[in-house]
Amino acid sequence: MSHSPIQTLGAILTPIVTIVVVWRGGRPERIAALTSLAAYLITPYAQKLSHGWPLTGVALVDASYCALLIALALSYDRTWLILAAGVELATVMAHLGMVLDPTLMARGYVISLWIFYFIFLAALAYSVVETRRAPRNRRPVPA
Repeated sequence: MSHSPIQTLGAILTPIVTIVVVWRGGRPERIAALTSLAAYLITPYAQKLSHGWPLTGVALVDASYCALLIALALSYDRTWLILAAGVELATVMAHLGMVLDPTLMARGYVISLWIFYFIFLAALAYSVVETRRAPRNRRPVPA
């Protein structure tokens, strides 16, 4: 199986960020990290469900994960969650753009998904910094 350098970088960074966040993060950070890892691992199988462009299976995984991040952002007082949910929403919009105009260049579509993914990984990694700086008594946002 051939991988591009960007795929290799993603394969290296994803478990590293996940391990650090699970080790040093709080509850919402762990939820986001573990579900992100699950989405990352499911995505190749979701690609196989897609027949051509857009990547419908991948879009469904991304939309589901986006919904989870939005729910976490509304439930916890974390700045990084707002960025992560926004980036994931932009990812879903990239999928929607491909649905609305299938003539878009497939390479640009895929590269944009990777760019958004690396921004998301950076936000997830930053979550450890934000969690460590936060007061210990930080609670979820009241309903």
